[in-house]
Amino acid sequence: MQESQGSYNILADRLVCWSFCAAFLVLVCFMILTGPTQGPDDIMRWVSVLDLQNGQGWFDPYQHRLGPDEGTLMHWSRIVDVPIAAIYWVSSAFLPAKMALTATALIWPSFLAGITLWAFAATGGALGNRAGAISALVMGVFALMNSGKFDQYSFDHHGLQVLLFVYAVMFFVLRKDKPHAGLWMGFCLALSVSIGAESLLQIGIIGLFVAIDWVLSGLAARRRSIEFGTAIVLTLLVAVIATTSRDSFYYPGCDALTLNVVLPAGLAAAGLPFAALVASNRALTVRATCLLVLGGSVVVVAQMFAPYCLENPVNHMASDVRDFWLSQVTEAQNVTLVIQRYAGETIALICIAIFSIFAAALFAYKTEPKIEYLLFLFLIAAGFVLFLYQSRMMTFLTVSLVAVQAQVLRVMYRKYKVEDQRSFGVLMILFVALMSPKTGASLEKSYKAMTAVKEETNGQSHAAPVLSCTTENDFLPLKELEPGLIVADFDFASYILLYTDHSVLAGNYHRNEAGIIAQIDLFRSKASEIGPRLDELGVDYIMVCKPHPRAAYWSSVSDGDGLPAELLRGDLPDGIEEIPGKPDAAFLIFRVNA
Repeated sequence: MQESQGSYNILADRLVCWSFCAAFLVLVCFMILTGPTQGPDDIMRWVSVLDLQNGQGWFDPYQHRLGPDEGTLMHWSRIVDVPIAAIYWVSSAFLPAKMALTATALIWPSFLAGITLWAFAATGGALGNRAGAISALVMGVFALMNSGKFDQYSFDHHGLQVLLFVYAVMFFVLRKDKPHAGLWMGFCLALSVSIGAESLLQIGIIGLFVAIDWVLSGLAARRRSIEFGTAIVLTLLVAVIATTSRDSFYYPGCDALTLNVVLPAGLAAAGLPFAALVASNRALTVRATCLLVLGGSVVVVAQMFAPYCLENPVNHMASDVRDFWLSQVTEAQNVTLVIQRYAGETIALICIAIFSIFAAALFAYKTEPKIEYLLFLFLIAAGFVLFLYQSRMMTFLTVSLVAVQAQVLRVMYRKYKVEDQRSFGVLMILFVALMSPKTGASLEKSYKAMTAVKEETNGQSHAAPVLSCTTENDFLPLKELEPGLIVADFDFASYILLYTDHSVLAGNYHRNEAGIIAQIDLFRSKASEIGPRLDELGVDYIMVCKPHPRAAYWSSVSDGDGLPAELLRGDLPDGIEEIPGKPDAAFLIFRVNA
């Protein structure tokens, strides 16, 4: 099943290099043809970049126009802002502002996708030479296209985190052949932690396997283990000094580069080089004991200084935030809810993950690089469990599958080409198609189209104008109003911040808990009873999106009442008046009179 690695050099293989260029071109063409797919987090990142360019302090982590009082302390890292701002600054020197934004929105995710794709190929080449590298390019293209993190306007930090994660895995696979692979692994993992903590479990698994590799290899792994731990400590230290404010660092959370994350991670990283220095030439049992002592010490420190980092973070949210906000955020839901909305894609991904787990286990049993495939097995299993718990972890699961899927494809190709088993040619095509969750979505769509009852009205279609409440034109009426604090559905917060000078009470950002609680209270109240609370919060305007008001939801959780429903009915109490707008306007806007 496994080809001999020998001295294969991917850079010297022209066919692989040309295949990479072709695969990258396919990715870029796909991005252009599918158009922008920006989400609220992408919009908010762009707002952060604009605030930085407009003079907000480098060490000022607040979004001052989000939430009550002084705003919201965000957990997003400036590390991501810098390259985006740099690309936009250079583009602006040659292009008008909107065209410069369009260029930035294409260049940044294209750059991330390209170098991530190369890491897939290098990993595949290390495991399976030329066939493994090209197979990894094929599976990698589909993984990146399906991830949703490398589309136009993908400014969210997950794209960079995926890149760092994939490179850390690549350097682990190449650790015996690449000089200073341990150093680069440590740098990638520490930089990923500095950007965000979403992939902390995957990062921990890679770190654990580096330590296990040292236990098993002893002196042969001494240098790279020392470099690995040292790189983590130094990278975390530089990131804290260069990017983190005092407020951010001491914030009692586990979602970013806080003391609660740095202390246990730094202890683990510093402990490994020390153990490698003193015990690399000792017996296997001694090295294993050192690892257990180090792991136990890290757990004790985490339990002492940040016990909530070892628990479910949802448990520490206010009950109203969990019940009435988080329950409406699709990416935070477990698989039972997601499967109701995206049955085909979700079922397909579950089947793909289970297949890949068995494939990784088989490769680990049958082939020589056992520890590499065991790493893939653990990463896929962990990603799968996290995906079942929260759908937003689908991205890290998807990219964890690529290496194993590529080697399965390589084995099929060998059967087809070398052993002349022609049936495997058809199997290869089916395999590539079935390994994409989008195939499941397409099958579901086709099934629904065949079984749906078509409704006709005198043989004529009456298409209503499409209103989204997310285009710049939808927010033009706000620009005519005096800047103030707006209450609107959580989904529209980032758009208001981008397209206007107004502030918003609440958005889909968990550190905005004070604003979220206040807005839930308003949305569940009767319009006639909220006057004092609006005055206390300093609210100036209330907006309701006409095509997507969610009025029914708020009524269902408010005993049939709920502010959005009352405003839509026109039941306006004293102190709230509707601002006249065009009939085709996306929003109803109401002024709060003090």
